[in-house]
Amino acid sequence: MAFLQQPSVLILLFIIGLIVKYFQILPKDTARQINKFILNVPLPALVLVKIPFLEMSKEVVFPIASAWIVFLGSVIFAYFICKYFKYDKKTMACIILSCGLGNTSFVGYPVLEYFYGGESIRYAILVDQPGSFLLLSTFGILIATSFSSNGFNWKSILLRLIKFPPFLIFIFALFVPKQFISGFTFDALTFLGAWMIPLAILSLGMQFKFNLKEIPWKKLNIGLSYKLIIAPLFIYILYVVILGKEGQIFTVSVMESAMPPMITSSLLAHEYDLDADLANAFPTIGILCSIPTLLLWKFIL
Repeated sequence: MAFLQQPSVLILLFIIGLIVKYFQILPKDTARQINKFILNVPLPALVLVKIPFLEMSKEVVFPIASAWIVFLGSVIFAYFICKYFKYDKKTMACIILSCGLGNTSFVGYPVLEYFYGGESIRYAILVDQPGSFLLLSTFGILIATSFSSNGFNWKSILLRLIKFPPFLIFIFALFVPKQFISGFTFDALTFLGAWMIPLAILSLGMQFKFNLKEIPWKKLNIGLSYKLIIAPLFIYILYVVILGKEGQIFTVSVMESAMPPMITSSLLAHEYDLDADLANAFPTIGILCSIPTLLLWKFIL
């Protein structure tokens, strides 16, 4: 299934999505149905593959913490920005979900391997799994359910969480022994999980705005400025300048903080109708905008 993750295949899927939308080949709600499938099948499969195998130790606290710091920073950033520009709570949630969580695997892994070699991936996995992925499975889902509700009703929010398969699978994965996720079970879950990024790319193509005037550029620029510049700058100042840390583990922490918005969290924002136009724009345009900023961070580091 590795071929599904090849850049050429993903670009082709995005182009197919654009063609499908332009010529209206499929029903208008097809992209939304694909998003539902992603959140209910490949994502829970990945949760079961990843969560039981997490191992924590003191030496991995920094890359893991970087993801949590970036997410917490996005909450503070989005709150004050949306209050200043008088954006509604759905835009706030969209910025938190899309820009608080980075594309630490699909973009992060190949970029880091190209920049720093295969050894860097072991640190990138720490940012991705107990960092971005765990945040998506917990606080990401909590924010999506709470901000999409009319008012803050704990009973309603808990009910929606319970009905959301990735959250239920996450709770189950915390207690399932990892030896149970092996052999055929592991292979089957890996197969299902491998479809998440390809289907997400196809869905993004089907939702892309051909009319660039329809893209909320001001909101998009605000969110990307946090994700691509402010967040990694904060991690850099904290780890390198203030704490004086050196080595590849800290370099990877900064670089992963500079990755573009996470695709899956943007799909989650879209599924819960949290400023859908903005959620659609973050991953695609974010990846393009991250090319020069990642090169800049590579130069700085």
